[in-house]
Amino acid sequence: MSNGKENLLSVVVVGAGVAGLSTAWLISESARKMGRQIHLRVLEAGTRHGGATRTDLIEGYLCEWGPNGFLDNEPATLDLIKSLGLESELVRASDASSRRYIYHTGKMHEMPMTPPTFLKSDIVPLSAKLRMVLEILIPSRKDDVDETVRSFGERRLGKSFTNYLLDPMISGIFAGNIGELSLKAVFPKMVEMESEYGGLFRALIAKQRAARKKGVKAGGPAGPGATLHTFRHGMGQLTDELARRVGASIRLEFEVKSVERFEGKFIVRTDGETFTADVVVLAIPSYAAAEVVQSISPLVAEALRDIPYAPVDVICNWYAEGQLSDPLNGFGVLIPRSEGVRSLGALWSDRIFPGQAPAGKRLLRSIIGGAHDYKIAGLSEDKLNGISRSDNAKVMGVNGAPEFSKTFRHARGIAQYNVGHLDRVAKLDKLEQELPGLFFTGAAYRGVSVNGIAKDAYRVASLALKDQVS
Repeated sequence: MSNGKENLLSVVVVGAGVAGLSTAWLISESARKMGRQIHLRVLEAGTRHGGATRTDLIEGYLCEWGPNGFLDNEPATLDLIKSLGLESELVRASDASSRRYIYHTGKMHEMPMTPPTFLKSDIVPLSAKLRMVLEILIPSRKDDVDETVRSFGERRLGKSFTNYLLDPMISGIFAGNIGELSLKAVFPKMVEMESEYGGLFRALIAKQRAARKKGVKAGGPAGPGATLHTFRHGMGQLTDELARRVGASIRLEFEVKSVERFEGKFIVRTDGETFTADVVVLAIPSYAAAEVVQSISPLVAEALRDIPYAPVDVICNWYAEGQLSDPLNGFGVLIPRSEGVRSLGALWSDRIFPGQAPAGKRLLRSIIGGAHDYKIAGLSEDKLNGISRSDNAKVMGVNGAPEFSKTFRHARGIAQYNVGHLDRVAKLDKLEQELPGLFFTGAAYRGVSVNGIAKDAYRVASLALKDQVS
């Protein structure tokens, strides 16, 4: 058994994706500032670091495995980037990326971003627009039921708005089923707006008045306005730099089998070695964490297994400019499930971040799968590519086969924050309190985005050393 020096605080982080690497780096930085020596190990089951936050550069094309960027409205992410000295590497999304499209009734429609443009839009009929306007008259809900996103949308804004706008927007973020996703878990600010102001429109009006008094710009239902950013070499540059900083602490192809508690310490068992630790951070998918903590808490293991994942496949298609019948000058297109198209949508990567494709070429990034389409995981890559090409032709008018395709498959891609999710996370919180030094972090719990992960990494790093100072 490897104990390390007795005067060192032993920290084991399980998982070397963006969550594990961020937490490991922040713990090491906190310890350095406190003058506290630690023995850090980052144990990763895979053959390389990064998880889904990884970028492949192929012949001048930047192909993202997972997230294509982050919004600049989360201080934790910006603080993390600053700590790594990566501010100069940031790339801001183009102005054109503010234009987003919905595929409806056989063609792409620009998504309305303001009330006046919504009223002029032909995405939904006049009756649906009138129903949405009536939201201000809908009484607020008084109970504390964990409502689905669909129930909230239909109750406050009507079925047409929910089906044609809300559903594809949620699919674009969570690849989820709005009839199962928890409003409290995915849009807590909307719950607050209804509770505090009586409705969305009432809240927006109140916030705009308050903003005018302060001389600032008001945000929308999801919070203040924000701009998408990436890095000069893609999102993988973030995990690459984190891995470089964490350095020799990373040990690849070390799959953790269990964590046990013994005489005030944690025993971390892998196939080949056993470690003793004062602090253990589980930054792995919830289904993997369930097996690791089974012996410590069967109740928490069950809660972890109850967090479902949706399969998500990402296909990067490279086309010549001349193959596009539409300029596709915007962020991309979302596709409601009611349209009978299998793709959830496509991102126009070289228009969001100019320079992600060579001159005269286009990089279209299709997303297929999600909570409505679990069968996608059983398809061959050839079949998957065929679906992508067919959908690109139907939805965006792309002519012919791509010059090249690169496919990234995630059989369990995005954790689904379904009804009851906050109760499941509360069980993890309770175990963290009962066993100081054990932490759960990552996209399965408190936010699927890079912003959510960074914010929770700071939470864990702050608590990890709080009670461990000698």
